[in-house]
Order: sequence, then C-alpha cells, then structure tokens
Amino acid sequence: MKPLEPDQQQAEPVERITLKAFCAPDEPELCEEFLREHRKVLEDFGISHVTTNNEVWMHDPDCYVIVALHETLGMVGGIRLKIDQPGSPLPMAAAIRKLDPNVDEVLAGLQPFGNGEVCGLWNAHRYNGKGIPVLLSQAVTAMAVSAGARKMVCFVAHYTQKHPAKNGFVVMDTVGDHGYFPGYPIPRIIAIAMVNPDTMLLEHASTEHRQLLYSLRLRPEQVRWEKPGSTVLEVTYQMRLAGNVHDMHAYQAIASERRKAASA
Repeated sequence: MKPLEPDQQQAEPVERITLKAFCAPDEPELCEEFLREHRKVLEDFGISHVTTNNEVWMHDPDCYVIVALHETLGMVGGIRLKIDQPGSPLPMAAAIRKLDPNVDEVLAGLQPFGNGEVCGLWNAHRYNGKGIPVLLSQAVTAMAVSAGARKMVCFVAHYTQKHPAKNGFVVMDTVGDHGYFPGYPIPRIIAIAMVNPDTMLLEHASTEHRQLLYSLRLRPEQVRWEKPGSTVLEVTYQMRLAGNVHDMHAYQAIASERRKAASA
C-alpha cells in the first residue's frame, strides 16, 4: 500500500488515525478499553469463548499492543503480539491443543528463534470499511523485530487471512488439516494457522509491502497519508517501544533492498 501523492491528498477528505504501540502493563486504561471494545465485536459475531478473550494478557510484560485511535470516535481497532516464553504459552496452543495436540511440538520448535503470536485483531463496527485491519496487521509485523519476535504465528478466520498473507505469513501446514480448522470457533468460520518464517527479511511479503514495513521499522514515529479502505487517512504512527534498539541486520537488509530497487 503506497502513500498518496500530494494531489490525491488535497482532492479527498481526510480522517486522522493514530496507531499507538505499547507494552501491555504500561497502559492499563488502554488495555481495558481494548478488551471492552474487542468483546463487543466478538459478541456481534456470536462468539463468546475465544481463548484470547480474557484479562491475563493485560498484565503480561511479554505482550505488546497496538491500538487505532480515531480523533473523534476513540478506539476503533486493536491487535496484540504475545512473545513466546517458557512457562507462558501462546494463546494458539490453548486454542488448538484439543483439535491437534501436535501444536505444542510445532510451536516449541519455533521458540528458540524468538517467536510471537499475533492475536486479538478487531475493528469496531462503527468504523468498518476504512482499512483499519490492514494498518494494524502491517504495523504489528513491522514491530516484530524490536519486540523480539524473529518468527511470528497467527490463528485467523478465513475472511482475515489476506491481511497476514500480505505481510509475509504463509499457511502452517504442520497442524490441523494442512493448517485449516473448519468450524472453529463457530460453524460458519474456518480458522487458519499461519506463520511468518522470518520477520527480519520478510521473504514472503510483496516488494511493495516489504518496503513499507522496513520504513515503519526504521522510523517507528512518522505520519503517512494512506488509503487502505474507502477513506483517505492521515495515519500517525507512534510505534517506538521502550528500550527499542534496531538490529544491524535490519539495516543491512534494508540497504540491500534499496540497492535492488535502484538497479531494477
């Protein structure tokens, strides 16, 4: 998704969104609002027993949160990244274990590399169609390296699969029915297990998306004009995590991508 050109920016009305990232225990009030709004969305879908729909993550120092804040409508979306640590299993493990006990072994194989689970993605119905899930999905992928997740997994409904796929996620065919779980959590939904095998290089992301993710990684605080949905948005990214230090491998990868683009 490319930023809009100046003439496009002036020709269309603009709404302002802020994407704010933080470690869950640092912002208890935002976490409570996240939980409350997320539950509303789940209830509207007739879902009441999702594994991640609890308060445990709010006190977890290995849980990072991104919220979408509208200038007048308040919090209109959110997403979380849970880092896999010994004794603190990922929500995916609890969700899938009864359906496929093999999930514990698969996730254990990813943990030594630094693995995290993207979970809790929601978009308020009062702000549908604006592309908020697109923005949140790319933001959490850009944040992965600074949060310590060299690999990432997610467990998504079939209608949201396109968002992680654009950011380098592929179907995790080692669990379930080649990665698919029909009828979970309710009959009309097909859940899909996905993995991003390298959040540093993002080899499965499109070139355009990779460049965007590198930009957000290098400059976690910036303002962009974007149109991920039906409306032009002025997006203020506040993505810098406390103690965030960029890995030199990230700089080298970005420099390599720029050289390739320049010679193309």
